[in-house]
Amino acid sequence: MADYYLVAHAKAGGHIVVTHEVPSASTRKIKIPDACIGLRIKCMTPYEMLRHERARFILGPHP
Repeated sequence: MADYYLVAHAKAGGHIVVTHEVPSASTRKIKIPDACIGLRIKCMTPYEMLRHERARFILGPHP
C-alpha cells in the first residue's frame, strides 16, 4: 500500500492528511491516523475537511 508515501509526503510538505481511517490500538497494523499522531501530522476525516473548507454543493437547473 502507499500509506507510508502519503504520510511521508504530508510530513515533508507540511500538509494535512485526509482519511476515513480511525486510530487503532492494534500493534499488528498501523493505521494512517496512528502514524500521523506519532509524527505530529494533522489528520482529519473528509467530513471535517469539508466543514473546514466551508464546501457548498449547489444544485442548479438540469440542462
